[in-house]
Formats: sequence, C-alpha cells, structure tokens
Amino acid sequence: MKWVTNALSLGLVATSVLAAPLDNRQDDGGLDLYQLQVTSKNKQIDGRYLALNGSDLGLYDGDDTGPIKVYQTDSKKEGCKELHTYPIGIVDHSLGLVGPPALLTFVDMVNPDGADPGNGAVAMWDTFRVEDGKVTNDAEGQWLAFPDVKKSWKVKWSDGSSPTIDDYMPVEVAYVSAGQGRYVGK
Repeated sequence: MKWVTNALSLGLVATSVLAAPLDNRQDDGGLDLYQLQVTSKNKQIDGRYLALNGSDLGLYDGDDTGPIKVYQTDSKKEGCKELHTYPIGIVDHSLGLVGPPALLTFVDMVNPDGADPGNGAVAMWDTFRVEDGKVTNDAEGQWLAFPDVKKSWKVKWSDGSSPTIDDYMPVEVAYVSAGQGRYVGK
C-alpha cells in the first residue's frame, strides 16, 4: 500500500511541474526574474517595489512583505505577456487585473485560466505589455495608486471611463531585473 501512496505523490508532483507555464526558460534552465517598481511624483511611493498582501498587489510596510518576483511568458494574445510569480509552486500563480471594467485591482491570481470574477466583473491576466522598461495593460488606461491603511497603497488599472472620487496618485510600473531563478523541471 505504501508504494501506491508514493506513486500517487510522484504523479502529483510530476503533473504540477509539467503544468507550470515556463516558456521563458534560458538554455541553462534559468528564468529571467523581475521586480515591479513604482515611479511617481509622490516621494512617499516613488522607487518602492510592489509586494503582496493577501492577493492584492501594492506598496506595504513591514518585515513580512518583500518585493514580489515575477517571470514573463508569452500570452496567446498577440504582443501581450503573462506575469507569473516566482518561486514556482504546485499551483500556477499569475498577476492579473480583477474587478469592474473601469477600475481593476492588481492581484495575484491562482490558476487564472479558470478564473470567474462573477457579476459584471472582468479578470485579465494575459494582457500585459512589457515594453521600454514598463508594464502596462493592453487596454487603454493608466496605473493609479490609492492610499490604504498603515501607509500602504493599493495599485489599480483605470481606463478613465468612470470618475474616481477617492484620493489617488497616477503612477507607472517599471520592471527591474531581479537576476535569474531556477525551475524544477531541469
């Protein structure tokens, strides 16, 4: 009976490794990794790196939040990229934009292919443009940072079609090299 458990465990690990989207591999088995840095006229947030708090990407203070690392893969949508989190785990994590179409929250999505945002909301994870050192969305719009609790800021994508009455700061999201990572398939 023990061999059945071992075989199932090995099968689960092998399946998850094969399922990871890794078309950005280098010949030596490495992945080009990036961190996402905010540039802004606001000195409080300029130069800070995006981190995760739960599933929301933003700017957070604290020892328990470090800059997120991502690698990019080609999207099925022409000229677009997907940004996946690193390190690679058993479950696929991809950065995405979720919410009502006019103002989308920048989030970490688990298994984005099966995402169902619900009632009139949209979920996009395969529409990022990575050009000239900046990350944008394929749709028209801009990044905005909204102040949150304890000196944190949440980052969202606005298409400008809806008035925003909250305080916010227009920002740009730059991708900065974070070296190379390894994937377990080699």
